[in-house]
Amino acid sequence: MRLPRELLPWLAFRFRRAGKDAPPTFFFHIPKCAGSSVWASLYDIYGTRHIYHANSRRRRERFADMPRDARLAYAAVGGHAPLSYFREHLGGMGRYHKIVTLRDPVDRAISEYNYIRAQASHPRNKEVSLQSLTKFAESLRPDRQVTLLTGRGDDVEGAVEIVTRFFDDWAFSAGVDDLVQRLYRVTGVEPRPAMHKTGASGPRRADLDAATLRLLQDRNRNDLALIAALKERRAQ
Repeated sequence: MRLPRELLPWLAFRFRRAGKDAPPTFFFHIPKCAGSSVWASLYDIYGTRHIYHANSRRRRERFADMPRDARLAYAAVGGHAPLSYFREHLGGMGRYHKIVTLRDPVDRAISEYNYIRAQASHPRNKEVSLQSLTKFAESLRPDRQVTLLTGRGDDVEGAVEIVTRFFDDWAFSAGVDDLVQRLYRVTGVEPRPAMHKTGASGPRRADLDAATLRLLQDRNRNDLALIAALKERRAQ
């Protein structure tokens, strides 16, 4: 029987795996930092049955309740949770190839706003769909990237050290294609082009009025400092 063409990418994700000598991968997925492209490549490399994506509270709780050997059996692990959560449940993590993507916090906040409004199943969809971007920004959790990395929103120096010393590879969202190609090389799998999810429609940075831009910058001063410090490190 000839399979429908639209099923072929799914079958590749389901069955294609890296060799046994390839290191397992830990992907620290900060929301709205081009993580979907990284996950698509991880599924391509390891196959869906060998990945645990902790992208919801229910899945995080399920992962935490697993026996330790079951957690460590996955070839790739990651998701939306503080880094401390994964360190607690994965141990020393020296066995993993550890990667993370980051993003300008203003662009990240705008992307989150558009994403929630576009996802009818999102728990905040009805609430945020009625809000302006300015109103959304007022309720936004500040300095999300620094907080997820360190547990404290003001620990910029600690966040820089974690990104540059704890992780084996990292990229800004604009450089995710290069990170994905490096991931293929590390795992010894023939590379494919990075896959990109079309962003949700809605306002863009150029559409912001001065007050909303200033509000987003004020609520993300430490994330902005993190991105600036990492850009300086990368330029050296």
